Amino acid sequence: MNRVTRRYVLASAVFAATLAATSALALSASLSAAALTVEDRNAIAEAVAGVGLYADLREWNRVKSCLAARVTTDYTSLFGGEVATSDRDALIARWQGLLPGFDATQHLITNIVVEGAGNDAIARSHVRATHWIDTRFWTVGASYLHRLVRTPEGWRVSAIAIRRLYEEGDRAVLAAAADRVNAAAN
Repeated sequence: MNRVTRRYVLASAVFAATLAATSALALSASLSAAALTVEDRNAIAEAVAGVGLYADLREWNRVKSCLAARVTTDYTSLFGGEVATSDRDALIARWQGLLPGFDATQHLITNIVVEGAGNDAIARSHVRATHWIDTRFWTVGASYLHRLVRTPEGWRVSAIAIRRLYEEGDRAVLAAAADRVNAAAN
């Protein structure tokens, strides 16, 4: 290899190394700028916990404030069927057609772990959801996967998936609760 060729190869290698280093720094800076802040993580955890808490308290406007305009729900591990996507008002209406039929419900959502960057996040957690009518109850222990998006109003849940781990009690209280809601509406 002659002197000119060596210089060209050396110059090309230096340029490529400089470009790679600059690109890596730019990528690193953009990733760190897009990383979730502590405030983001807190807001995400509050949205996840808020869906369960406010549904239990039947504070439907507050439930709505935790949800994105469209929400995908995956309850297939509990009830079979298909994954569904609907607008948040339709989802809340479905919950209103069941939850008020119970004397009480309690969704204990714990161990929330948040991952993500930029305007998208996921939160994984455990849930123990108990539903009571008189002395009858049905409890499901499960893991949740919530997907969230950053909106101009803040972090909102855009998808909820539940994976059943165990059940206790009488699942028939679900039908009894729906019957109570229907009877109250008539």
